[in-house]
Amino acid sequence: MSNPVSIAVVCFSRIRQQQAKDFCALHKLPILKTKNQQYDLQLIFHDDLVELFDSALNTTISIDFINGALAHRQQFGGGRGQAIAKAMGLKSGITPAILDTTAGLAGDAFVLATLGCPVTLIERSPIIFALIEDAVERASLSDTFQAILKQGFNIINTDANDFITQQLAKSRAKPDVIYIDPMYPERKKSALVKKDMQILQRLHGNDDTSSQLFENALLYAKKRVVVKRPLHAETINKKRPNTSIKSKKTRYDIYTIAKM
Repeated sequence: MSNPVSIAVVCFSRIRQQQAKDFCALHKLPILKTKNQQYDLQLIFHDDLVELFDSALNTTISIDFINGALAHRQQFGGGRGQAIAKAMGLKSGITPAILDTTAGLAGDAFVLATLGCPVTLIERSPIIFALIEDAVERASLSDTFQAILKQGFNIINTDANDFITQQLAKSRAKPDVIYIDPMYPERKKSALVKKDMQILQRLHGNDDTSSQLFENALLYAKKRVVVKRPLHAETINKKRPNTSIKSKKTRYDIYTIAKM
């Protein structure tokens, strides 16, 4: 892993010791028995949870599809009436298959999955991928989430540009919608940025490939490409969308390829 931040794995679990060792071997990371402040980020394996600790922020993040913020968003987020659902083209009788090329902490993908969409999530960071994978494993004990898995909720640890290029070369079936949520430009007042977003920014660094990803997405999507932007930000690649759907702080730019 080429990253400016220092990363280690901490394993507090005997039953996950081999899993942690395999992860470290695959990604060339040190494994520790306890947290160590000399590492910026530490992926922690517990018996029943994988979480990520940020030494500078002194905070830990994990993903939970059954309880907490995501469950609240599922219950009270507005269903198919919310902006992201409208942007994807969800309507009566239409439930598109979605490729989320920038999964992050999988919040948007989960919401779309709960609305009936088959979703494939691409996440290039193996650290964030491990958090998503653990969340899926824990959630799979729930009958509700089992239904989401059967419908299609697949996670892939790779670079989205590489993935799309490979799919195009193999002439694979195209997703109806490709969703891109580029890392927002870093704000001057970092305190305004949520801690989980700060951690994602540190993991992904300044390696912004969203411009190329957008162009590749236009070649691969069957129906539309949707790009999430801050409300007043300029459009990606300065390309004018066919239409946009706005929420309080966010704008979804829609680039139409064919009718839904």
